[in-house]
Amino acid sequence: MPKSYYATQQPMRIQARAGSIAERKYYEKSALPGGVWPMPKVIAPGIDPSPLDDLIFHGGKVVPQMEFQNIFLGRTSSWKASDIERIDRAISLAMRDRRLNNVMVQYFPGATLACDIRDSFVLDKNKPSTLDEPDVQALVTELYDNSLIKKSDLATTIFNLILPSGTVLKLDDSSSLEGLGGYHGSLHITRKGKRITLYYSANVYSEMRTNGTENGIAVFNSPWKNVVGTLYHEINEFRTDADINDAIQHNSNDFLGWTSRRGHEVGDQPVFKAGEVGNLKLVFKEVKASSSRRKMPVQFMFSNAVHGAEGPISKPHA
Repeated sequence: MPKSYYATQQPMRIQARAGSIAERKYYEKSALPGGVWPMPKVIAPGIDPSPLDDLIFHGGKVVPQMEFQNIFLGRTSSWKASDIERIDRAISLAMRDRRLNNVMVQYFPGATLACDIRDSFVLDKNKPSTLDEPDVQALVTELYDNSLIKKSDLATTIFNLILPSGTVLKLDDSSSLEGLGGYHGSLHITRKGKRITLYYSANVYSEMRTNGTENGIAVFNSPWKNVVGTLYHEINEFRTDADINDAIQHNSNDFLGWTSRRGHEVGDQPVFKAGEVGNLKLVFKEVKASSSRRKMPVQFMFSNAVHGAEGPISKPHA
């Protein structure tokens, strides 16, 4: 993989805090690996130019029927049992929520969305002080080799590594202390002559630290809610653009699913636009679940139908 997004202008696969160093390195410098889609030369006067942010399907892998598993790093002492329970329950509700999926189904014409959660677990190893992508990939490979994860349906499953409080996430030359909230990707391994692809995400326990600095993207009033917001971002980007790492490594748009003409995924533009007006709470919201009275902390995704962030809706767009 090239050393830095900032230097090579690659598509975006991270969640970044609006106005942060990480956003400047990734969002503002992102581009498609296989060449830029041209912008229209003329925009009619008085028409909002936000349709230029619409997502384009490039023909790559999408995952309408999927599974995910949350893996909490550190030991049981690194976590409040109530936080784990709340995170698992809220993200499971969100990914299955009918009204939220009414927004997402536009990217899967002719398909029914389904999302199942595998039992989460605490890894029970010393929590890392920092974690970068080589660490993430090594850990996911270790989970596979040691049979700590099921080896079935790997092509449609994402393993979410959730960092404990205090752990700093890194990617290339950026970190969660600079606004990085999480990212997703994949790796290929060969076992017994068979090529295996493992999909993963890495998610910060976003919070304000005791010294007043921010680790990750701390929008909600409780860190566990920030975790759910990041998970919702990353899982939906896996759904709509699973093989972005291959696109980067092969410098080819053909691996991409849904991205904008500048390489932004389904969760990226809403954070950037909310940051422009100085209010992330426009897109980070707690919404009521369709099937219960519980609230779910989520980050709204980009909707081509409205050319911007869209929350839960009663019916899919025609």
